[in-house]
Amino acid sequence: MNIDAFRTMFPAYADYRTFSDEMIEMWLDVANVHLKKGWSLSGKTYDHAIMLMLAHLLYGVAKSSNANAESGPTGIVTSATEGSVSVSFATPTTKDAWEFWLASSPYGLQLWALLQQLGSGGLFIGGLPERSAVRKVGGVFL
Repeated sequence: MNIDAFRTMFPAYADYRTFSDEMIEMWLDVANVHLKKGWSLSGKTYDHAIMLMLAHLLYGVAKSSNANAESGPTGIVTSATEGSVSVSFATPTTKDAWEFWLASSPYGLQLWALLQQLGSGGLFIGGLPERSAVRKVGGVFL
């Protein structure tokens, strides 16, 4: 992956002092652990997905290393009370931990949308589609 192209696509990470090339390369290795090339994720699609994953990881790093980083829960505040301090957060509309983690940054949401596009639709290999529901045993369809 070209780091200069990454910095151009994601200007939030253009600052060389905050996000050095070495740091980006280190987190790129982590991004490659999460995403692997395959028949559906290859070429430019893979390059874009890996950049989104890298931006998502760096978003978390920047958020946690910020001197003014807020600790505690994150999400949409549904109600807040001032006396005796009470705050309620919306339940995340995610199905699993992977989706919840990706939903924690705008780059993760873009990556999730891209992966959903690649994962939607059925796949049938070999044979005639109309025969996919029946089994042929000894020349006889059951």
